[in-house]
Amino acid sequence: MIDQINDYTLEQFVDYWLEHKPLTPSVEGLNFVKDTYGVTLFRQYPFQVELFIVKPYSEIVPHVHPDVDSYEVWVSGDIDFMRKGKWYYHPHDNPKIRVKHNNIHGAKTNKVGGSFLSIQKWLNGVKPKFIGDNWLDKKDNTAYGTSKGWV
Repeated sequence: MIDQINDYTLEQFVDYWLEHKPLTPSVEGLNFVKDTYGVTLFRQYPFQVELFIVKPYSEIVPHVHPDVDSYEVWVSGDIDFMRKGKWYYHPHDNPKIRVKHNNIHGAKTNKVGGSFLSIQKWLNGVKPKFIGDNWLDKKDNTAYGTSKGWV
């Protein structure tokens, strides 16, 4: 475990994890949702790192994680990211995309699929778990950009 991890900012933790890549395998570390597979690589409150692998020609619909700030870090493949309505194509040119808890974001893959890390800081006293369990999208009957102030 990392000493004084609670004092780290998300930016400090991202730099630490990308340099050292500590692994803390979890019994609850595998998740599958539609065409997306997730593996929890690290979990120590308030931080978590999940690796996602997305099948070719798939979409991760626009959504927010109300209790999570993160960086989405391109690993491989042909995956485009969207944040706040702006698309980031071929993210190997810009491998880290900052996503705040109120930022609408999503992704889509092309012919080879893609993979990325979600390096997270959990907020509001919520303990890290599969990030898909902290997800709101239009199907949740929640209005974007209104009461929650999502952007």
